[in-house]
Amino acid sequence: MAVPLREVVDDHWERLEEQHTSGPEHVRTSDLPVTTSLGPMLAAVDHAGNRHLLVPLSAHQHVRLDRGGAALTVRERPLENDQTYERYADLGCLRRDLDEVFTGLVADVLTSVEEAPDRPLKSLYTVLGRWRALFQHSPAPLSADRLAGLFGELVVLNELLAGESTAVDFWTGPSGHRHDFTVGTRGIEVKTSTAATGRKVRIHGAEQLQPPPHGALDLVWVRVERVADQGSTISELVDRAHRTGDDDTKLLFKLAEAGYRPADADLYRNVRFAVREQRWYEVDDDFPRIAPSSVAPGIFDLDYTVDLDQQQPKVTDVEEIRARIARITQESK
Repeated sequence: MAVPLREVVDDHWERLEEQHTSGPEHVRTSDLPVTTSLGPMLAAVDHAGNRHLLVPLSAHQHVRLDRGGAALTVRERPLENDQTYERYADLGCLRRDLDEVFTGLVADVLTSVEEAPDRPLKSLYTVLGRWRALFQHSPAPLSADRLAGLFGELVVLNELLAGESTAVDFWTGPSGHRHDFTVGTRGIEVKTSTAATGRKVRIHGAEQLQPPPHGALDLVWVRVERVADQGSTISELVDRAHRTGDDDTKLLFKLAEAGYRPADADLYRNVRFAVREQRWYEVDDDFPRIAPSSVAPGIFDLDYTVDLDQQQPKVTDVEEIRARIARITQESK
């Protein structure tokens, strides 16, 4: 389709929100431009203004009531008038602050239905299984150190997105890659510090400061300070990435891999950081590090500290940093 599905469904919901339902159990609906063998998919808005996607059911299909979380529900919903009686699987989002996430989920469902229009209910369940965790709280809140670390990575991600709208693809750390970002043959490792003085970084393993094969490695050191006002929250940096990036779905899943889900936003609403310093270092042959070849067999869990005060950063000025990022992203094309 010429217009992205998330924009299409958002437009339908916004127009439905301008109307009013006749009762608490009623919904307003409109036909979406995605058709199944059982009829069109429907956008819907309920009496409270919550958004829904209705998936047509065949006569023998039934939906088990599913209240898998406080935000997301699946139920069976009949729609009838003087001429027709039709049944739908109703996927609803009961938290308006998660509307943007829900739009991504629904766009994924619609895309899946377009590919298999004869099995719309199966498409719903398959996509829902991948997305459900984003509407639930993480098993444990992020620690202060992990929250600051994620903040630093999002600072760098937003710098990359400013020059390349597909830069979410570069964020490889959440999936277990040894470097936080991989841009072509260049790795970028981000270290965030909340210390007021000093520039020491903890290195985990002999591979972390090893450049990619036939490539280069930048070490980015970010000093942040916890502040009561000004600065930014994690959710504000996420919103910025949504606005400038092309792939909202990939961003959300990478955030979840990093330990942050949209449902957690309230937990960190009052946690604000201000960036006080950012330095980019080239990890070359002169940079102090333990190379994998120097580690004797049988040695495991190797951690060590590097004092960056003894090293000359490549760039520290904001404009120099942005020029370096522009060059790095251009080299990846």
